[in-house]
Amino acid sequence: MTALAAKIVDFGQLAQVVYVALIAGVVVSLAFSLVIRGSVRAGEHGRARPITAGLHGLMAVLGMVVVVAAIAFGVSTMLSK
Repeated sequence: MTALAAKIVDFGQLAQVVYVALIAGVVVSLAFSLVIRGSVRAGEHGRARPITAGLHGLMAVLGMVVVVAAIAFGVSTMLSK
C-alpha cells in the first residue's frame, strides 16, 4: 500500500507545502501583531509624545505593508499555477 501512495503523493512537495505554510503563517501573524501594537501605542502616546507616536504609527504601517505584500504574493502565486 505504501508503494501505491508513494506513486500518487510526492512527499517532498508535501513537506515543502507544510513548512512554507508554517513560516508564512508565523510571519503574517507577527506582522499583523505589529500593526495592532503600533496602532494602540500610537493612540496611547497621542499628543503627549508626538515623535514616539509617529514611530509607533510607522511600525503599524510597515507591518501592514508586510501583510498586504504577503496576501498579494499568495494570490499571484495561486493564480499563476
